[in-house]
Amino acid sequence: MKPSASDSDGRKITEKELIDVFSDVFRFSKKPILSGSEFDDCAAVRFSFFTSVLGSDSDNADLLRSTSLLFSTDTVHRKSDFPPSMSPWQIGWMSAAVNLSDIAGMGGKPVAFLVSIGLSADFSLNDARELALGINDCVSMFGAEVIGGDTEFHDELTITGTVIGVSENKHVLYRNGAKPGDLLCVTGFAGSAGVALDLLLNDPSFQKAGVSINSVSPAFLKNLTEPYPRVFEGRALSKTGAVTSMMDTSDGLAASVHELSERSCVGFVVDAEKVPTEGEAFQILSQVCPTADSAKQALFEKALYTGGDYELLFTVSPDKLKAVEAAFEQLNQQLNQQLSRQSNQKDGGKAFKSGKSPSRFTVIGEATKDKSVLLKTESKGQIQLISLLKKGYDQFDK
Repeated sequence: MKPSASDSDGRKITEKELIDVFSDVFRFSKKPILSGSEFDDCAAVRFSFFTSVLGSDSDNADLLRSTSLLFSTDTVHRKSDFPPSMSPWQIGWMSAAVNLSDIAGMGGKPVAFLVSIGLSADFSLNDARELALGINDCVSMFGAEVIGGDTEFHDELTITGTVIGVSENKHVLYRNGAKPGDLLCVTGFAGSAGVALDLLLNDPSFQKAGVSINSVSPAFLKNLTEPYPRVFEGRALSKTGAVTSMMDTSDGLAASVHELSERSCVGFVVDAEKVPTEGEAFQILSQVCPTADSAKQALFEKALYTGGDYELLFTVSPDKLKAVEAAFEQLNQQLNQQLSRQSNQKDGGKAFKSGKSPSRFTVIGEATKDKSVLLKTESKGQIQLISLLKKGYDQFDK
């Protein structure tokens, strides 16, 4: 017998009611979608829907031959992926964001999103609507549409998203293009999601120090609860012609560096002093750790080995670094204009509350001929090269 859910008044929720709720949220705004979640069990989409987002209204043979479709799917669960304090809206946002981040890691543009939702018994119709709004806000923020999916009841909340993206063939970025001498770069900050997770799970060391979610900024907690997929950054990077390899860091920075190393058959030297971390993350750990040095080391461990940051790790030809810098400068101008328009809307810019501006990246190392992955540290004027541990978030170790 399948599990079921009840609404706030105790009445059993029917599948038709759920479908009506989701269909109401996932309404199409783009005409090339002929049919989908509002009407049928299968979406029908003109191919011009995908090619048009690349800046052309044509679906001629040349354009089709020069275009790649990108596909990715991810499953998330209540117990292993969502801390108890997360709202239905945040759960929806995260469910979409983890998929979009994979498209960002190839420099693509997300176009269409499908989602299968297994709701647990504690979800009301209003919760379901908020979850759907979170998904839709995230997907639509990056220019895509929810075109369909499936609903049923599960013992545990389970959400599987599938995203379809698009890119010009020449702009698709892979993990296997890094060359010796390339610069290793990462967007944003590392480790903040790991610190936020300890806070939300009420880690004993945080309890003892009297540090709680009420003592940090709401924006900091969003590093974990409302991850921001670097779609705009990935797209901008793909067009520079400077990036040789790229992926997201959802499984942790160290694990991602090792992945690029294996796929590209190069080594890396990561400069420990250049790994970017957030000031508030250090302030939080300073209240927990006995010394500033130990807080710095604890944050460094989080930056390397915890997942959930959803930044982009990429390599750049040294002679083309200025092209990347120029791309980020232009992107920030565009995002600031977009943020200004969004914040003036009636909802107060809710869909932008996960936004991180300005966008930034940091050069943290260099690719080498030697296939070893090393960490460069300095203590009392002495430089050491030690092996960078190959560890991070593992979905099978939950």
